[in-house]
Amino acid sequence: MKGTFLFLGTGASTGVPMVGCSCSVCTSSFKKNHRLRSSGFLEIGNRSFLIDVGPDFRKQFLTYNLSQMDGVIMTHAHYDHSGGLDDLRTLPYLRKKPIPFLLSLETLEELYLRFSYLFSTKKKSPFFQFSLLENAIGEKTFLDYSFQYMSYFQAKTKVTGFRVGSFAYITDIRKYSLDILEKLQGVKTLVISSLRAKTSPVHFSIQEAINFGESIQAEKIYLTHLAHEVDHKKVESSLPDRVFLAFDGLKITFE
Repeated sequence: MKGTFLFLGTGASTGVPMVGCSCSVCTSSFKKNHRLRSSGFLEIGNRSFLIDVGPDFRKQFLTYNLSQMDGVIMTHAHYDHSGGLDDLRTLPYLRKKPIPFLLSLETLEELYLRFSYLFSTKKKSPFFQFSLLENAIGEKTFLDYSFQYMSYFQAKTKVTGFRVGSFAYITDIRKYSLDILEKLQGVKTLVISSLRAKTSPVHFSIQEAINFGESIQAEKIYLTHLAHEVDHKKVESSLPDRVFLAFDGLKITFE
């Protein structure tokens, strides 16, 4: 069965253009240098999944007409991945049923701290229905599809990466165990965050992301979560053949 993945946003936590910056990328008129905060829309068979609900969710929803969304997959609760939760609550209100979420307990607890007014208790919300990941690494059926998941860390924050079939989405990765590489063997299409060319204490650099993709022998590697230091034309022209710089609105297919 084929699936599709739509890049709703490919920017780092500040987005691009970045507020107050007048660098050549932030002032560029080139569309691929304009990046909303990172998020994606995954479609498999008759199901569709939003990956993360960043602060640009409202614009992304209206731009790409995401009204057929069945569920939400959360990697972690940092603001650039969860800030649109308040806008999302209008969907269950109008549909008169909660939206299913797949996430770790740590992410759920952080969401409660950030958006307690959307909850009735720490684990319950009238707007969202939570399906929790029990272990650091494992497999979980969510809305009829089996997702493999794996945990790693960005500083002290636990982040979850996901794999379905030959597709994997790994964002905000810095520290990880070798068990993750084993779980990602056989992935043909890898979406992975890479902040910029220079090393970051909490993100892969572009080369580190490429090295990670090559270590699992991914056939196609798409770089996302890009900072304003990344000029699309310049960086893309320097990448290896099977590595691609993602951009907002890019849609890819996978098995």
